[in-house]
Amino acid sequence: MTTPVDQLMHRAIKARQRAQTAIGEAVREAQAAGWSWEAMASALGGTPSADTLRRTFAPEAAPDAPGCCGGGDGSCGCAGG
Repeated sequence: MTTPVDQLMHRAIKARQRAQTAIGEAVREAQAAGWSWEAMASALGGTPSADTLRRTFAPEAAPDAPGCCGGGDGSCGCAGG
């Protein structure tokens, strides 16, 4: 039999997984709607930061993609801009 602490930890892990999934879905929807990383971070209360969201959710730029700037500012086709 698991202890109450084990049960609480298991619930906390599941809740964290659900929250991470929900943030990912919200970020994808916000990206599709043209939101900036700063606006997304602000809507989430500042945590995670805009930089963390960008590092976690920005598409990887292909270095040899035609017209790719690689600047990460969203201004080229490979960055979704």
